[in-house]
Amino acid sequence: MQYIYSLFIIFPLLFLSSCGFSSIYKEHNNPTRSALENIDVAMINSIEGADFYNHLQNIMPYSPATAKYTLITNCAFIKSISVIQKNSDVLRELVTIKVSYELKNKTTGDRLSSGNFSRLSSFNTTFSPYSNVVSQQDTQKNLAIMSAEEVRNRIMMFLQNNRDL
Repeated sequence: MQYIYSLFIIFPLLFLSSCGFSSIYKEHNNPTRSALENIDVAMINSIEGADFYNHLQNIMPYSPATAKYTLITNCAFIKSISVIQKNSDVLRELVTIKVSYELKNKTTGDRLSSGNFSRLSSFNTTFSPYSNVVSQQDTQKNLAIMSAEEVRNRIMMFLQNNRDL
């Protein structure tokens, strides 16, 4: 019986090492990480995008002395209300974040990569205005964090596929 438990631990380790698994975001001597250090994240021009910008700043390794690229991002939140049942007081508020990003060469101004995407989340509303505001802010913050991670992942994949930059 003890051997079965040890096999459950050893088998996944052997499987991961045999399938060619390698981390794209390692600390030591990784070309993707050193390319990410060369990206300066431009300030975002909206108050609603502060959580997005702050999280993006925190997850991007940055070395100001070697910045060769500029990442320009924009995000906007769209709110709408959805009725769950006809003739009911139960409402659900939908929050959508729309994000666009553009990676530019700092010296030439050439666009290297760009894209846009949107994410959707929702929450139940209540008769308490304070509770609704708190739920909305939490939903917006979660969407902003997920979107910042998505932008970083897309930039990392672009850099991984274009190592000659």
